[in-house]
Amino acid sequence: MTSGCICCSIKTDFVRAVQEIHRRFAPDTLIVEPTGVAQPGEILEILSQPPLKEFCRVRHIVTIVDAHFFKAKEMLGSFYDRQIFGADILLLNKIDLVGEETAREIQSRLGEMNPQARIFPTENCSLAPALLFASASAVERRRGGAGLEKEDLEGEGFQTFPFEDPGVLDRGRFVRFLESLPPSLFRCKGWARFPDSSMIVNYSGGNYRLEPALDPHPTALVLVGRKCPREEILEALKECLI
Repeated sequence: MTSGCICCSIKTDFVRAVQEIHRRFAPDTLIVEPTGVAQPGEILEILSQPPLKEFCRVRHIVTIVDAHFFKAKEMLGSFYDRQIFGADILLLNKIDLVGEETAREIQSRLGEMNPQARIFPTENCSLAPALLFASASAVERRRGGAGLEKEDLEGEGFQTFPFEDPGVLDRGRFVRFLESLPPSLFRCKGWARFPDSSMIVNYSGGNYRLEPALDPHPTALVLVGRKCPREEILEALKECLI
């Protein structure tokens, strides 16, 4: 699936995809990784209704909490908190970027927000898979509970918008663009085409990585924010073109 929202525009595609995976491979475990602004409750509802409920049992809801971005969580309103409330497992990631004392404070705060969840401090989300999959399902107690209510993302000001261009970007200008993004733009990922290569772009909460792409790609980025100056950001991207 290449675009849209599991809960809305591509709900039917998602159901068909899971059915096809079940038919062709019958896997023991299926991991669904939605966008960071997905609503866990609605995904759980899709998986818990016909036809998927006939062969699916939801084991866990896992939320990854960016320790380095945690200080900005108030900017995201109740939506951010709901992803924490609705989880059975919390990965407190990027603890290496905040220091031990701050990591402990955030972990304590998460424990107060969701005392029933298991919390694992991590770097680069490195965690033994057995810790995620070994225990019995913990989702039943969450169904219909706190953190799983539906929410109007557009009403909350969340935005997802693309930038695509066949032209070539100036690497220095693009790096300065990433370093100047406002806090309200918290995700940017995709490909960037430079004169000598194509790079995979991964920007999250003020941090970014540029990694070589295996094959040439035109510039194609997806940006996610909340109440951010969309047109200004797109104009700044256009100014990165050579």
